Amino acid sequence: MEAAWRASQLGAQVVLFSSESVLPYFRPKVVALAFGQVELDSIYLRPESWYREHGIDLRLNSEVVHLDARAKAVTVGGREERLGAPNATRRVWEPFDALVVATGAAPALLAFAQQFPEDVIPLWGVRESLAIRDRLGRTRHLLILGGGISGVESALYAHETGLDVTVVEKMDRLMPQQLGAGAARVLARRLQKAGVNVLTGRYAVAVSKHRGQLHVALDDVGEQTCDLILTTVGATKRLKLFEQAGLKTDRGIVVDEQQQTSVPGIFACGDIALRDGVRITTVVRAHEQGRGAGDNAVAFIQGRRLAYVPEPVSPLFFKHKDTEIQSVGLPAGDGLAEKVLTNDGEAVYRSVLLENSDSSTSPGGILRGIQMIGSHEGFRQLVDFLGKPWQEAVS
Repeated sequence: MEAAWRASQLGAQVVLFSSESVLPYFRPKVVALAFGQVELDSIYLRPESWYREHGIDLRLNSEVVHLDARAKAVTVGGREERLGAPNATRRVWEPFDALVVATGAAPALLAFAQQFPEDVIPLWGVRESLAIRDRLGRTRHLLILGGGISGVESALYAHETGLDVTVVEKMDRLMPQQLGAGAARVLARRLQKAGVNVLTGRYAVAVSKHRGQLHVALDDVGEQTCDLILTTVGATKRLKLFEQAGLKTDRGIVVDEQQQTSVPGIFACGDIALRDGVRITTVVRAHEQGRGAGDNAVAFIQGRRLAYVPEPVSPLFFKHKDTEIQSVGLPAGDGLAEKVLTNDGEAVYRSVLLENSDSSTSPGGILRGIQMIGSHEGFRQLVDFLGKPWQEAVS
């Protein structure tokens, strides 16, 4: 969206293909959508009229099925739907002068998800969220496989709707990409106190169904019984289309600091892009990458020099009633020492991660990560000192 808007602002003729049937939406809100916290039209990034007003030719239900990088054209298959135009089932060949790939990622699917597609639903997009929402009235016990931020958020919303909720996380702690062991323990206690059952270090090995009930076998020979399974176990990148077109890939489409791929004139941004080895992006980084990709796509067409696209610091922030989570940077790792600022063992945990340093210019180490549960005291101030000596932050 940001790439299309920016390119349109710079005078380019923009066609925006989407394989989905609804207007582009704010993806982080799909969890709230699934549990009735928001309505679909409230998460649209822009109203339908906005695209016409800004000269963006938005085509829904239009999946790009082939990319010819040499001929500079894409082929779109399926049912093409232009705003204000009748639907048509056909293949469309669309040439381009520059291309921005922003296809994101797809949900990682567990083996038994295909066996019970109506009962094991990956929480990912609008379609899946609405399917979950449709099942809530017939669900008493919800099992969530995956204890990342989406799993934690889902657990809180689901419990609020009156469901019995169990979260199963394969790693030894919740939100392992954002939290160290100490912060994760406090978060788990908060969830359990709220009425959510939390199982860490466990994973599902099989699912069966008997008389309408799902029976989930765990690796420790334990079993969970539920009415619905929601999965948030990670993402995968669909790269075949781009590999066949000759783009360099490595767990994503490899891009440089201008968001340009290995093929001049083709850019990538968001989750599909791999820049400096970073596989996972955030809303803030995706926004900046999209804007930069749109800028540079037009610059390429006009023969101008491509510009560096900044990578902003992007903290995670989540708040639901009395549960608050904030983190940024590294949660743990070799060469990092955790300095606990506050820990009452139950509700509040504040800590920083410091990179060990023997240099007299950085006593105490370099600040590499911040994590807080149940508090945001000093968080914004500390973010400004990421990558700097800890002594500067406390002086």
